[in-house]
Amino acid sequence: MANKVVLVDANIFLAYENIRDTHHTRALELFQKIQIGIYGTWFITDYIFNEVVGVTFRKFGKERAIAVGESMLKSMILLNIDDHHLQEAWKLFTRIPSRLNFVDCTHLVAMEIASTDMIATFDAEFKNIKNIKIIY
Repeated sequence: MANKVVLVDANIFLAYENIRDTHHTRALELFQKIQIGIYGTWFITDYIFNEVVGVTFRKFGKERAIAVGESMLKSMILLNIDDHHLQEAWKLFTRIPSRLNFVDCTHLVAMEIASTDMIATFDAEFKNIKNIKIIY
């Protein structure tokens, strides 16, 4: 049996970091399960990393953004979206009949690269994508 792998979306990290976020409590619970391996290996993309660090910087300052970024880099696999994957995500974005934004399409490409159908996200739009298992 292959190892399970789950992509963790930026909104999970952002809810975890922000006690005022509607999903904060759920994000805490998710991270406990993710960290003990209930869902298998977790990973992010450079797009997710950029979003988390950027939003954290804007909302909480540079010191907190650095701490969050350092923690992410030390604790998980980071998949870089190269030019080929960017082109694949763009093709998907231009033809997919949903409201997923371009970055969300890079998530789908990253999931394909990692041979996974699991994403941890609070983004309800992923429910409209067939063969995706949402962890929230």
